[in-house]
Amino acid sequence: MSNLTASLPLMLKKLRLSEFRTHWESIAEKALHDQWRPEQYLSELCHMELASRTDKRQLRFLKESNLPSGKSLGGFDFTAIEGVNKARMYDFADNHEWIKQGKNLLLFGASGVGKTHLASSLGYSLIEAGIRVKFYSATALVQHLQEAKQALKLQDALNKLDKYHALIIDDIGYIRKTEQETSVLFELIAHRYERFSLLITSNQAFEDWDELFTDTTMTVAAIDRLVHHAHIIQLIGESYRRKSAMKNES
Repeated sequence: MSNLTASLPLMLKKLRLSEFRTHWESIAEKALHDQWRPEQYLSELCHMELASRTDKRQLRFLKESNLPSGKSLGGFDFTAIEGVNKARMYDFADNHEWIKQGKNLLLFGASGVGKTHLASSLGYSLIEAGIRVKFYSATALVQHLQEAKQALKLQDALNKLDKYHALIIDDIGYIRKTEQETSVLFELIAHRYERFSLLITSNQAFEDWDELFTDTTMTVAAIDRLVHHAHIIQLIGESYRRKSAMKNES
């Protein structure tokens, strides 16, 4: 083995080319056997390196996303719920132009009709496409932002959320109507307006959002920013959890 070949693993380690370091010898043998051109050999190693980095990035995105496990569009019963179109949901999952444009997706419906399931399913699809996603219950997110505001670091907290091009806020209707909670929620909506997407689930229609915000002007301003560039879906049906409980009893 030449000095250059002996030092190759160390150089590849320094360059953080882990797939090159693992496979360069076996692929070189294949290249010699099949009489590859040098660029074919290099291309094969590059493809392996890129595939590995994509897998690692997706695993990292999944870990940080906090998405509920086991949610997929394939596992959603579209026949049981009215108001949601299967083809349209798959288009949201496959066509990410709405995310690039900072558009919002608002899912309304009674408790148990699958709003969280759909939002989470889209989250997984976006991560597969290399888009960073973060899932929060509305109460947990508001608490996080309140703590940041008390520490005089609200703007920093909002800026950190910018790395997630899709922010899922689940069950926004459960936020308590206090000035502290609703003010940070409005700050978040205003901060992301026309920049990054919000996926929001709510069991309360817009006409009931005066129960979320302490000020009518703030309510109108929040709704106006959310719906300006938004897809709105109203889910109608019976609670999956209630139907499941009834089946277990029967």
